[in-house]
Amino acid sequence: MTKTKLKNFLAISVTVYFITVFVFSFWSGLTQQNPQAWVGSLAYLPHGCKVIFICFFRYKAVPALFLAEFTGQLLEWPNTQMVYMYVGSITSILSVLLAAEIVKWTQIANFKPSDIFLEINFINYKFIVFVIILSALFNSIFTNLVLSQLNQIPIDVGVIARFYAGDIIGSLLFILFVVIALKLLITQKNKEQNQ
Repeated sequence: MTKTKLKNFLAISVTVYFITVFVFSFWSGLTQQNPQAWVGSLAYLPHGCKVIFICFFRYKAVPALFLAEFTGQLLEWPNTQMVYMYVGSITSILSVLLAAEIVKWTQIANFKPSDIFLEINFINYKFIVFVIILSALFNSIFTNLVLSQLNQIPIDVGVIARFYAGDIIGSLLFILFVVIALKLLITQKNKEQNQ
C-alpha cells in the first residue's frame, strides 16, 4: 500500500468511524427516552451510515463501520454480555455490501460520489435507493435469522417487517440530512467566494 493510499484509507476510516459513532449515539439517545425498547428499530439511523459509506467508499469503509458499531454498542450498553449483537453487526454490514454489489452487478443503476450533488430526484439517486431497499430486506431477514438462532427464539415476521421499514426510514432520514448539509455547505462556500 502506498503512502497516499494509506493516508486515504486512514482519512476514510476516521471520518466513517466518528460520524457513525455520533449517529449511533444520537439515535440511541433519542430512542432510549421511550419506555418501549423496540421503538428504535422504526427509524434505524445507523443503517443510513452503512449505506452511504459503503456506496461512497466500498470496502474501505467496512473496518471503520464495524468498529463504530462495536464502540456504539459498548458505549450504550456497557455492562451487558451481548456478543450476539456483534454478530448482528457483521450480518448487517454484509447485507449492505451484498446489496451494493448486486445493484452494481445488475447495472440497474450506477453511482459516482459526485452524484450526491445532483438535483434530488429518483434518477440521480437510483443506486442509493435500490441499495437501501435491498440491504434493508437482506438485513431484516438475515440479521433476525442469525439472532433468532443465537438466542434460540422463533423468528417473528412482525420484527422482520419493523426492521425492514426502520432500515429504510432511518437510511432515508440520514441521507436526506447529509444531502441538505452538503448543499448548505456548498451554498455558504459559494456565497463567501462571491463576496
